[in-house]
Amino acid sequence: MSLDPRDLRIGAAYESARAVARADAIELRRRRRVDLGHLMSVVFESRETLAAAAEEALRSERIDDTERVGEEAGRFGLLLPPAGGLAATLFLEVSDAAEMASALTELEGVAESVQLEIDGSRVLATVFPFSPAAGDAPPVAYLRFELTASQREAWIEGARVLLRVAHPGYSASTELSDEQRAAIAADLLPAAAAERA
Repeated sequence: MSLDPRDLRIGAAYESARAVARADAIELRRRRRVDLGHLMSVVFESRETLAAAAEEALRSERIDDTERVGEEAGRFGLLLPPAGGLAATLFLEVSDAAEMASALTELEGVAESVQLEIDGSRVLATVFPFSPAAGDAPPVAYLRFELTASQREAWIEGARVLLRVAHPGYSASTELSDEQRAAIAADLLPAAAAERA
């Protein structure tokens, strides 16, 4: 899977649409962001969230060369959710650099302890290796969740969904709201429709 560089607005085309595009992206990410206790948050990524991030990256780096736009689209495309699964970015909600270094040491390996619970069935996150571009504020990790057909169906039909982290240095659990669950369910619909066909 990849992002099509032809779908990314650059230069003047993006500048003229940026105010609306940023407002749309903020709202989209708000519905897909799940706070995990007081110290972490998870944003479930989609083609739209990643395209918006790519357009901002292209703008901030002043990239408009076709080849470099393609490279950036390919880089962000690596983070797209797998077919029938979910992809997410795990953030540590610490603004002070000294506190961040300390927290990262204390929470080493925390990404591997993140899991979803869908109608009582658990799905462990796998950590996806990805190097952000220079200057990007790096999240703690990029995660993938491989769901079974029954888990996808349960999610789409409105089952209870919990996001958990269980690490010796940090433990939290959050039930997704109806709005969050519905927004993220859109990522699962194509695979579920194919399974029903």
